[in-house]
Amino acid sequence: MSATQNVRLVQKMYEALNAQDLDAHDAFWTEDMIWHGPPGFGDIHGLNGFKYEVLQPFFSAFPDYHAKNDIEFANDDWVAATGFLTGTHRGPWMGLAATGKPMRMRFSDFWRVRNGKLSENWVMVDHLDVFKQLGIDLLKNLG
Repeated sequence: MSATQNVRLVQKMYEALNAQDLDAHDAFWTEDMIWHGPPGFGDIHGLNGFKYEVLQPFFSAFPDYHAKNDIEFANDDWVAATGFLTGTHRGPWMGLAATGKPMRMRFSDFWRVRNGKLSENWVMVDHLDVFKQLGIDLLKNLG
């Protein structure tokens, strides 16, 4: 696929993310996709694992989830983007009970495209800042 088609694939996938439509992701990801999570998460193998171990719990914790890429670029095999997602912490997340606080999470993603679908995703997020926004300063007791 061309760079333009690959960027559009990611943009359409983001529409499914923002709609919290788990079934819609079948159109964007290979069945054997791999999600390389940020530190502490590890890798999730397979589309169902991604939908039900990554997306569904996150949507439950942040039911007003909304993501937007600020920068996107691609070639024939890769897409990369960085942006922010927002949400209000309404359910448990990473061991933290719901706080009711809003958060704005900075992220960067790299996707490998294979046969017109996303096959791998490397994810980096700023968890330190998100926890601070939710009232937990993980760096407070260091040094």
